[in-house]
Amino acid sequence: TFTYTQSIERLYIPNGNDNNVSVIDLASNSVIATINVGTRPQGVGVHPDGKKVYILNESSNDVSVIDVASNTVESTIDVGSFPIGTAFNADGSRLYVTNVSDKNISVINTATNTVVNTITTGAAPWGIALSPDDSKIYVANQSDDNVSVINANTGATITTIGVQNIPYDVAL
Repeated sequence: TFTYTQSIERLYIPNGNDNNVSVIDLASNSVIATINVGTRPQGVGVHPDGKKVYILNESSNDVSVIDVASNTVESTIDVGSFPIGTAFNADGSRLYVTNVSDKNISVINTATNTVVNTITTGAAPWGIALSPDDSKIYVANQSDDNVSVINANTGATITTIGVQNIPYDVAL
C-alpha cells in the first residue's frame, strides 16, 4: 500500500517484513528516510492536512502516527487485532480503522490520538470508506461476502449488502 501527499510530495511505503516505513521524495525519486514503526506495517492513511501519516501495524495491533515534518513517530495508538483499512472523515477529526480479527472499527480522535469508540462490523472487515457528508461508513466484510452500511453518528448498522466472494475494499 502506498499513499501520496500533494502538499509535501512524498510517498510512504510500509515495509511489512522490516517493521519500518520508507519515505520517498517524489522530486528526486529517492528514499529520504526510513522510520521504524510497529510490527508488520500494512495499512497507511494520510491526514487531510498532510501533516501526519497513520501507519497500521498488523501484528502489534496498533497505529504509528508519523509527523511528516520530522519523519518521526510522535505516538502509538492501541487498536483492535489486525488493523488494515483506514478512512478519515472530511475535516480529519476522526480516523476509522478496520480491525479484521475483532470484527470492528476503532474510531480515533486525531486531535488526541485516542480511540473514542468501537463499532461492530461483519466478519473480517477490510476496506472502509465514508460518505462525502460523513453520515455513513461502508465496510467490506471479507469473510461474510458483504458490505455493511453503518450510521457514522450512532454506530448502528443500517443495512448489509451481499456481494461476490471475498470483498477486499470499497471506494466512493
